[in-house]
Amino acid sequence: MNFKIIASLASVAGGLLLGGCASTEYPITYQIPIGFSQVSSAYGIQNLNVSHTHDVDVKPGIPFFYQVISPVSLTLYVFDKTDPDRPGGNLLSTMQGTTLTSSVTPRYGTLEFVFSASQPYTAGTAQFTISDGPIAAPVMATATQSTTMTTVMAAPAPILPPGSSTTTTVTTPAGPPVPVMQTTTTTNP
Repeated sequence: MNFKIIASLASVAGGLLLGGCASTEYPITYQIPIGFSQVSSAYGIQNLNVSHTHDVDVKPGIPFFYQVISPVSLTLYVFDKTDPDRPGGNLLSTMQGTTLTSSVTPRYGTLEFVFSASQPYTAGTAQFTISDGPIAAPVMATATQSTTMTTVMAAPAPILPPGSSTTTTVTTPAGPPVPVMQTTTTTNP
């Protein structure tokens, strides 16, 4: 009889010990593939938007925090799954952009996050962070720029006959979307 009591206590203690190991350490960050796929058919190339889903077990009634940082604009859908074996459920949030930070309060035990690229012909990996507490806004890396100046002595300006002019055009590439163009016109009266 004492053996049964000791065995029962040992199994309860083991269960408590293992149960304590199952706690989640937040925040957790995942790398989520996003993008488009191309499929060739008899009718030509077709583009299919590939949406990635990620399910997270949560505690009902307690706010749950998340953040997505993506190299391309994406649409994020957050569903409160009413049935863990079926996709979708109650739509809690829809957001679009490249840096998204928010929270939801689920009514059920599973949240489904759906990541869908908003732009065609894009692909990449989004950083998805989840937590049981607020997530700080991402720190954007600051770019450092070094500039080297070279001084070149220009040839003396030509002497223009009266009534003539010269035009100098300088094109400076300036990142997207269009380059900046500068035009200078010199006229000799």
